[in-house]
Amino acid sequence: MEMTMRFPLLLLICSLCTAQLQTESDNHIIPLGGETEAVRREPTNTTDQPQGCKQDIHAVLREMSASLAEQRVEMRHLQRENEAQAAKLTKLELQTTELEKQKTELELQKTKLEKQQTELELQTTELEKQKTEVDKLKQELQAQTAELISIKARTNVTENQVEVLKRDGEVKQVAFSASLFTSGSGTLGPFNTHTPLVFRHVVTNIGNAYNPNTGTQSHKIKSFI
Repeated sequence: MEMTMRFPLLLLICSLCTAQLQTESDNHIIPLGGETEAVRREPTNTTDQPQGCKQDIHAVLREMSASLAEQRVEMRHLQRENEAQAAKLTKLELQTTELEKQKTELELQKTKLEKQQTELELQTTELEKQKTEVDKLKQELQAQTAELISIKARTNVTENQVEVLKRDGEVKQVAFSASLFTSGSGTLGPFNTHTPLVFRHVVTNIGNAYNPNTGTQSHKIKSFI
């Protein structure tokens, strides 16, 4: 960049010097009649012209040097700013990459949470269904328990009735068979008073209703002897 700027400036200086020399040469053209006088003054003018041109060149070069120094300083400043901006840009790119990564992770977590929420809702629905079934089973169990209590009560009544009927049946099952003599036949009496006959030989006595010692029966039913 510095070399590119130097060539135009040098060309400009050379052009200015050439133009100045050409102008001064044109100004010193005189008629033929005064040629001798002009020739006498020419050495002095030609000596002053290169010296002024050199001074102009040095002045322009000093300005160019100062301008180049300023441009170098400005370029270094701009370079530092560019480096700082590049570092900031790199940092921002890294932050952007990290944010994109975090965004992706958050989206994955969100998807996972939504899936878990859906599963939880399904489980909640299933639990409510099971709770309804359990409540129904509890009601059925309570009804069955009440029915069992009723059946048990009826069973107890029936058992009591059976016991009563059993006892009544045992009492009613009375039968006995007895004879006056052990075998054969014989004569008994006569008696002057009322005398009960005692059948001492007992063949059958179901229910122990007949007393062979007194000849009486303990059950008020008809006996068959």
